[in-house]
Amino acid sequence: MSKLDDFANAVLAGAEDLAKELFNDLKENAKTDAQAFLNKAKGDIERWAKMVAERKLTKDELADLVDAKKALLEMRALTQAGVVQATLERFRTGLLSLVVDTAFKIFV
Repeated sequence: MSKLDDFANAVLAGAEDLAKELFNDLKENAKTDAQAFLNKAKGDIERWAKMVAERKLTKDELADLVDAKKALLEMRALTQAGVVQATLERFRTGLLSLVVDTAFKIFV
């Protein structure tokens, strides 16, 4: 298994944990939305992972780059499940932080 696979698996597991904390029973919806985000941002994530591993990006710089991709995190599954906007925003913010933290755990 590659480090990118490890990264994706860790983000998805973290998304499930975050969903349990925020939504109780919508972890599969959260995982679906997180996977959709990872798929859409895959090329950027691969490039950024390499830069993180080479220590060419700081954690703050990576956070800015990931935050710029926020629009890709559409959260369709959670919206269809009836999650209110404020809770969706907490999940979105938590997931983006999870992406950054996980990248530094795995690639550094």
